Amino acid sequence: MRRFVSALLTITLLATVAIAQQGKPETPSWSLPDDAKFTAEDVSITRNVETNDGEAEFKIAGTVRIPTGQRPEGGFPAVLFISGSGSQTRHGFQGNLDIGSWELLDAVANAGFIVLSTDDRGIGETPLGIEGKKPEDLGYLDLVGDAQAALDYLNSREEVNTAKVFLIGHSEGGLTAPILAGDNPKVAGVVFMAAAGRNMYDVTLQQVEEAMASQPKAQRENNLKAQREFQDAVKEDREPDFNILGKAAAPVLKQTWKASVLPIRKWWHDHFNLDVPAIHSKLTCPVFVTNGKSDFQVSPERDAKQIVKDLLEGKCDDVTMKIYDDLDHLFKPCNGRKSELKIYFEDRRVSPEFIKDVVDWLTAIAS
Repeated sequence: MRRFVSALLTITLLATVAIAQQGKPETPSWSLPDDAKFTAEDVSITRNVETNDGEAEFKIAGTVRIPTGQRPEGGFPAVLFISGSGSQTRHGFQGNLDIGSWELLDAVANAGFIVLSTDDRGIGETPLGIEGKKPEDLGYLDLVGDAQAALDYLNSREEVNTAKVFLIGHSEGGLTAPILAGDNPKVAGVVFMAAAGRNMYDVTLQQVEEAMASQPKAQRENNLKAQREFQDAVKEDREPDFNILGKAAAPVLKQTWKASVLPIRKWWHDHFNLDVPAIHSKLTCPVFVTNGKSDFQVSPERDAKQIVKDLLEGKCDDVTMKIYDDLDHLFKPCNGRKSELKIYFEDRRVSPEFIKDVVDWLTAIAS
């Protein structure tokens, strides 16, 4: 799930909204389904990270689903699932929110794939980092490094056919996946799930602008001006001009910067300085680009179609795209309603059509 910034009705008061930050109620749980054609093995993945004193070992917790059927010659095809932003568990739980990742992962494993998913930083059994790590020290490139460590681990498993390893990336994971695929040419294919085709700078700015739609024009213009200054300051690695709206507004901007921007500054900075089209154009493996038509966090027009354009203008010549009517960012049905944050917490299931399409695509490419 994508972190996004929305403007509140107080002038220039911008707040970062992350579903993972909504309290800590009892989380849903996952168990092996009755119809499982796989076993589940909890694993610990070691990654070496840089510290001020050299390298240290960091442990990433996850689960590997392993088919119980006869092992094919050369090993099973495999999938690494890469989640979106906002900490979620290996099965797709954020607090009392069930994102539904487990539904797709169970189906892929039942189709004969080894599937690896992990707990994100700071949730489940994966710590935020080595001792002393603070949230504001965590950048997006740290998360890319975690995904690379998970991919390396998957490739090291003796049951895995390393010529048939796929990546599925949801939301922010839909950017991480092509970064890995570009750096690891043996990756057999990538599934983009509701991924952004633009830089996070542009996606965030659009989300802020849309969140301010009901505000008076002058207030919208001030909020957007402040938002741009904050984002430019992060991208350029400098302090913002707190007087950009006049001295009277400076104290509010300073407080907003401290409370809402500094905790994600490194994460934003990493994102804002990426060349997203170049990442996509580097891919050579088969790709399946998917998006819900009712997604309010990314856009089929601005994002999914842009990804396809960048892929085809680059080195990729095997691109499939499907846009799903009525499905939201989680690939769950909206039942004709407008997609908004509050319905994420309703008991809705991931679309069986979407799951079948992903399984069928993976199976066809792997065969």
